[in-house]
Amino acid sequence: MLFHVTGANGIVGKEVTRALEQIGDVHATDMEDMDVTDSESVKKVFNAHPPDAVIHLAGLKGNLPSREDPLKFFNVNMSGTLNLLEASRHLNVGHFVFFSSLTVHGPTAEAINERSPLFPLHPYSGSKGASENIVHAYSNAYGINSTIFRPNFIVTAIPEPQPYVDNLIYDFIRLALNPGVITLAGDGQFEREWMHPSDVASAVAAAVTTNRPGCETYILRGERVTMEQFARRIVAKVGKGEVTTNPNMDGFSIISSGEKAEKELDWKPKVDLDGLISMVWEEYQARHGR
Repeated sequence: MLFHVTGANGIVGKEVTRALEQIGDVHATDMEDMDVTDSESVKKVFNAHPPDAVIHLAGLKGNLPSREDPLKFFNVNMSGTLNLLEASRHLNVGHFVFFSSLTVHGPTAEAINERSPLFPLHPYSGSKGASENIVHAYSNAYGINSTIFRPNFIVTAIPEPQPYVDNLIYDFIRLALNPGVITLAGDGQFEREWMHPSDVASAVAAAVTTNRPGCETYILRGERVTMEQFARRIVAKVGKGEVTTNPNMDGFSIISSGEKAEKELDWKPKVDLDGLISMVWEEYQARHGR
């Protein structure tokens, strides 16, 4: 069985590639190999290596970057997904796995599940929500078995020389060390969930092995903590820093239920938050010669 993994050079893509190599052959691509926004580029690569299943990880992410260039985000995330699905349709690909985001639901005070309404707040989450609809349409119209994953925050250590981007553990480590203060929004009680990319990869392996008919959506839930608990664990690990709050800073919770993935895919995350913090802290020390 040949798996095609897009976005294979990312932190999740590398883990997914490793996991799938244990159960089949993998053709891994990234920006330098295939431009997902170019339908001819996608067709050329797919025709050269016809996949049995596609795992689509390539895309742009981030709230603020998407607000600055929404057209680029919709082009890459939505049109890119459409091009991959169209190529998959012509080659009778048996399974299409799409990575969305829990941010498609917007802020929530209670744990959301796969049936909760979508309420995207920015172009990034909007482009993911729109792409989900395209996946559903192709699954319904052309019989492509599909899996949509909505993970929460995915973090891990990033080896040099790659920079850290959108990694709050790393950001809080820097703040704890200099200037020595981590300031949280509101009262610090907003909640988030955190997971390691290897746990995401194990969910992909479970989905392609199960290959349920139709189009199924799964939320991937990590360890849930308040932002205060999150910050204090980082301070305890680095041995320095204070945690304060600012009621004038806006914040919100993004929390979920992982019952469906646990029941249907027999999936649970294995790496806990303390393990994630330790990984990033160890890499930080090596990177900065501490």
